[in-house]
Amino acid sequence: MTSSDQTTLPPYYYNDDPHSFGFSTCRSRWVKILKNIVEDTESEINSSKSNELKKSQGAEIIGKIENLSKDLANDAKLTPFTNDSIPGLKSFNETLSKLKNSPDGPRLKWLTGPWLFLECWLYREVDVFYKERSEWTNFDVFERLKRETFFSSTLGVYELVNRYKKLQDGKAELIKDQELLKVVYEEFIEISLWGNATDLSLLANATLEDIKSVQGSAARAKSRKNIIANDLDLTWDRITISAKLGKPRRVDFVLDNAGFEFFTDVCLSLFLLDFGLVDEVVYHCKTRPWMVSDTMIKDVKIMIDDLLDTSKFPEHRSDIQFFVDSFTKYQNSGQIKTAESEFWTIDLDYGNISPEETQFGGAELWKYFQDSTLVIIKGDLNYRKLTADRHWPRDTPFTTAIGKLADSGIHLVALRTCKADVCAGLSKGKDEELCEYWKSLGNEYGELWCSSGKWAVISYSSGSKK
Repeated sequence: MTSSDQTTLPPYYYNDDPHSFGFSTCRSRWVKILKNIVEDTESEINSSKSNELKKSQGAEIIGKIENLSKDLANDAKLTPFTNDSIPGLKSFNETLSKLKNSPDGPRLKWLTGPWLFLECWLYREVDVFYKERSEWTNFDVFERLKRETFFSSTLGVYELVNRYKKLQDGKAELIKDQELLKVVYEEFIEISLWGNATDLSLLANATLEDIKSVQGSAARAKSRKNIIANDLDLTWDRITISAKLGKPRRVDFVLDNAGFEFFTDVCLSLFLLDFGLVDEVVYHCKTRPWMVSDTMIKDVKIMIDDLLDTSKFPEHRSDIQFFVDSFTKYQNSGQIKTAESEFWTIDLDYGNISPEETQFGGAELWKYFQDSTLVIIKGDLNYRKLTADRHWPRDTPFTTAIGKLADSGIHLVALRTCKADVCAGLSKGKDEELCEYWKSLGNEYGELWCSSGKWAVISYSSGSKK
């Protein structure tokens, strides 16, 4: 596919398209997610924390989820939400009404409708089952999975806390050598991008001398071969130019997964603060359990508490304590903060972060981000929201795919490992090359390379088309 002048926006990705990752997601992954939710709810019912009311309400919830599973299997139509007291549901109902009245109205069913809209709807419908029952309002259906995933990443945690502490030994040299500092910045960005420290060997086993060596340069080039659109230099320029202006500098993270991925975001945050590249970091969290593993404000404290749990992380205790002390110091000084907005768990795409969106938090976020040095938008779902999950030709400029955000005054960068269909900002011919490569491995649809998680993009917008 190649880009062209378009008078209309490309269509959304739909669940009935076998060439889309949504096809298997709604038929397989969603079913497994609902099954796991039922199992975790049953476990809570049978725990010592459950009174009789909680048990009876839990049984009601399980019945609701089982009915939802049947609706999925039978490709049922969606019915509007009826609870006006839960924030954000009005947005879903308004979009549902618009879609019903569109030419694609007859497709608006679980297995045939627009993938992103229905995926968001699924998680909100499950959330309603819990929010409507007094004993379950604060139950996080995904907390067990988020924590277990973090506990399974002990080796990555040990490596990063060890290297973070050792980095302090070379702090004076790094501050003097901006070129070397940039290299370390790039490594922390890439660790945050992939969310897996073992994918990146440099910080895991290198000294500052190794970083400066020819071998170190070769290792970095090798680690970046799967970053197929890379605006990393532009983000560095933005941060360092802002630093020279002497104004307060804030970096905002629109978070993705809790657990180890959030831990890597914290590593990046501490580096930025330690070396004076920013003055403040703000984590933007979800207000409710979302997309299985997304970070809520409570998950920030849970991560720190889990790091301090010697039964979960018995080794490298001094390194872990140093890491936690650094985080706590910045948190106590107000240089690390958390924030939340209902906007992140409604169906609207991020083009609605604008002065015009006054119902669901878009205007407030637009105003807030005007003062941000850089908004780091993490992960695959957030990328889909940035680009409205449309069939953009993959060599479409990123700034075209994000619509009004490209001229919003917001400096943003998407750090995204590709796990869904939508992608923009690739060089001409790259999509075709990867399609052919993916088919050569025996995959039926070459275009599904983009949902394999093997490639990533770092895509920047200055917030101005001038």
